[in-house]
Amino acid sequence: MFTSLKHWLATLDKEGQLFEHADSEVIHIALASLLYHIISADNVENSREKNEFKHIMANEFNLSEQQIMVLYRYVKTLKSDLKSDLLTVNDYLKDNPNLRMTLMRKLNQLISVDGVDNEELNIFYEAMKVIFPDIAQQLTDR
Repeated sequence: MFTSLKHWLATLDKEGQLFEHADSEVIHIALASLLYHIISADNVENSREKNEFKHIMANEFNLSEQQIMVLYRYVKTLKSDLKSDLLTVNDYLKDNPNLRMTLMRKLNQLISVDGVDNEELNIFYEAMKVIFPDIAQQLTDR
């Protein structure tokens, strides 16, 4: 019991520990694609959003700037489905509510870089429905 509690406390401060199998290319692409959905939602890409994208990807996966930019260009041309990306990200997330909240905080950080747009908010709410379905259900039941 103490070991699991110690492990849980240790994960609270480690932002780079959100995902199981963080070395998998699948989660790299899914998270990058999810972030790009947010960046492109307002049809404007700017350097602040790109920098936040780089920051998130570097913190989560210890990727070099070159690797991140290759990934950015790849997901930019990818015609991925938001729901599929969210489901993949959710499948790889560790089963820890605090870490799940950290992911939502990172999405919120990216959304707020250049002002909040309704399309960006819709993506955030979709993410919340997938990451925290019980909470999303409670909110819609009211």
